[in-house]
Amino acid sequence: LYKQFHVDEERFPPKQLQWFISGCKEEGMRPNDVPVRDADSRKKAELYQLYEEQCQREGVVDFGELMLRSYEILRDHELVRQHYQRRFRHILVDEFQDTNRLQYLWLKMLVSDGTQGVPPNALFAVGDDDQSIYAFRGARVGNMNDFVNELQVAHQIKLEQNYRSYSNILDSANALISHNSNRLGKNLRTTQGPGEPVRIYESPSDLAEAAWMVDEITQLVKNDGFTRQEIAVLYRSNAQSRVIESALFNAAIP
Repeated sequence: LYKQFHVDEERFPPKQLQWFISGCKEEGMRPNDVPVRDADSRKKAELYQLYEEQCQREGVVDFGELMLRSYEILRDHELVRQHYQRRFRHILVDEFQDTNRLQYLWLKMLVSDGTQGVPPNALFAVGDDDQSIYAFRGARVGNMNDFVNELQVAHQIKLEQNYRSYSNILDSANALISHNSNRLGKNLRTTQGPGEPVRIYESPSDLAEAAWMVDEITQLVKNDGFTRQEIAVLYRSNAQSRVIESALFNAAIP
């Protein structure tokens, strides 16, 4: 479509337009629902429309379309909606903080409150609004607040007892996360005692971080009497592992 309609790829990078279209679908928006604020947003909406038409001609759908079309069918066809409301008496959603707007709207279509001739069913969601880190993928932590308010949740169970961490870690986490607004709120606790004080080390580079980590491991083994099997290295993403592995290898640490 870019070639056919001579679209400027520098002004509208294809990858960014893909994200834009996916984002629109995750919000439940068709091209004519997209808010047009300026020339750029108008052009994006037009390209979204062209993409929709091309997909229709070729008989293909992307993942966002599967979700959006499913939602529209449930929204617009009462008999279909009632069929699935009857079919699913109990609905369980895990990792609810990672759902996007469209997934939430889709779930609401499956819930029956018993007023439309369909027996009431039950929706049970498990999630932690303090662990919502996927906003860049479309996750909307506000779904948890909306779930509590819009669906008039009968029972809310807070899992505040922690079995993994010492209280120094939990107290630090509680203090830090308390600054976030619009939380449902909880206070993690443990019976495992305080543990070591939390230390924070900010490194100027990944190489310096790995060198510091090797020094820490060496000290724990030589001076503090720990065995290597008591030591673990945790990192957030696999992209960080190469520098760490190289530093360990060069220091002859397995």
